Amino acid sequence: MTAAVEARGGLDVTERRDSLLALIKREPRQPITTRRAQDLYSITPWSGIGRNAARRDLRDLARRGKLLPVTVNGQRAYLLHPKPADRHPVRSHQMGLALLQAITNEGGEWTPGRAKAVLRRTAGTHIYRSVARRRLHILHREGLLKLHSEQPGHCYYTSLIEGGAA
Repeated sequence: MTAAVEARGGLDVTERRDSLLALIKREPRQPITTRRAQDLYSITPWSGIGRNAARRDLRDLARRGKLLPVTVNGQRAYLLHPKPADRHPVRSHQMGLALLQAITNEGGEWTPGRAKAVLRRTAGTHIYRSVARRRLHILHREGLLKLHSEQPGHCYYTSLIEGGAA
């Protein structure tokens, strides 16, 4: 195993993408193609990164709002986003507390769809059903909810918190 591969194995993907973003910020006006991203990586510990990994990194930075996808000469390229990406205004912890409070106050059967509505009101923006399902599962793992069916698409939870609504 080479030293470059060993160094690369110890560093995670987020660090790699953040380093790419820092290099892109040095030349903010120049469109970044996959080839250009590979060239930028050549001065980092990820010098041997492949084309597909560089492409995934650029797409991820665009999804996070850091880069803007554009077409240059018929090819996909990315520009540094002129405005910094905002963090979500509601913290993850606040959304979990709001869901737990709603479950305690309202009681009854809780499906991901019902939880999604509460989380959407709390966040003030769209929430994916999978996020609501994950929040319910976390509360179940913490012993606050009881899972009544493990069949995908047909599960629901009830509160185990004493003193809450039935």
